[in-house]
Amino acid sequence: MGKRKDSAELARREQEEWQLGQDWARFLRGGGAPQALPLYGIVLEPGEVAYLQTSVHYARLYGGDGRYNSSGGFFFGGAGFVLGMMAANAAVNSGRKAAARRDMQLLWRDLQEVQLIATNYRLMTHLQQRGWLSFYYNSVQEFYPDPANWTVTFGFQQAEPLQLGGLATPTLSILTAWSVLGADRWQSEPGIAPLLAPQVGPGPGQGQIEGGSQQNLPRIPGQD
Repeated sequence: MGKRKDSAELARREQEEWQLGQDWARFLRGGGAPQALPLYGIVLEPGEVAYLQTSVHYARLYGGDGRYNSSGGFFFGGAGFVLGMMAANAAVNSGRKAAARRDMQLLWRDLQEVQLIATNYRLMTHLQQRGWLSFYYNSVQEFYPDPANWTVTFGFQQAEPLQLGGLATPTLSILTAWSVLGADRWQSEPGIAPLLAPQVGPGPGQGQIEGGSQQNLPRIPGQD
C-alpha cells in the first residue's frame, strides 16, 4: 500500500511540475520576464538577479587520469616462494592497470543532489566539498534540454559537461532556454517542444524521477 501511495504522490508532483513548466512557457511566450527572487546570504554580481532556487540532481561528464599505484618490492626465500610472490604481484599490478584504463572512460560522475540558483547570468550549484560553482550562460557551447526525460545537459568551452535533473527540470528547461538562447530563439529549441504542446501532464514514455522538489519559486504574474 505504501509503494502505491508513494508512486501516486510522485505522479502528482510530476504533473504539477510539468504544468508549472508549461505555465512558464506561456508566460515567456507572451513577452513576460521572470520576477527577481529575493536571496539572502548570496552575493550576486552587479545587475544580476535570481529567477529560481531549487534542488536538482547534479552530474559531470569526464574520465579519470589513468593513474594507479604499482605494487613492487624484493622477495627473499626459496625459488618457488619468490616466483609465486612475483606472479601475485604481477596480477595485482595488472588488475590495477585494467581498473585505471576503465576509469579513463567518459562517465557521468560526482552524482549528488545539490542546491541550484538560476540567475539572468548563470547557474550556481552548491557542492558540499567545493561550495558554490558558477556556470555562465555565455560559456555554453552545447545545450540539450530534455524535460521529457527530466534532464538538462550543458556543454562548455573550458569545463566538463554538466547534467541537471529532478522535478524542477520543466521549469529549468524553459528558463535556461530563454536565458541561453535569448528571447528571440528559445521557442525554436526542439528539446522544449513537449512543454510548448497543449498537454497537461508528462506524455507517454516520459520517465519517472525521484527527489528534487522546487523551493522558493518566483511567482509568475497572472498565474495566481
